[in-house]
Amino acid sequence: MNVEIIPVAQAELAEAADYYNRARAGLGDEFLTEIDIAVNRIMTDPSMFEQVRPGIRRCLVNRFPYGIYYRVPEPNTVRIIVVKHHARRPGLGMRRK
Repeated sequence: MNVEIIPVAQAELAEAADYYNRARAGLGDEFLTEIDIAVNRIMTDPSMFEQVRPGIRRCLVNRFPYGIYYRVPEPNTVRIIVVKHHARRPGLGMRRK
């Protein structure tokens, strides 16, 4: 299974990790570890997570109020299109490809 993270989602991820590291040293690294765990869960079975929009699924991240939103454009590819805090606008990034 291949995982692609679009550049804007990568920037969202880096921004969140920086925020958590500013809040407490090492917390951003813990956040990234939980992101890795969630991505591995997605890769195990991309269809097991809730479909929130046509063609878009969401995996919730443990310990942190974030969701990973992704598409499966090809059978062996997962494309992460949004990494966002639950308090952000529900439609944020949902038109990304």
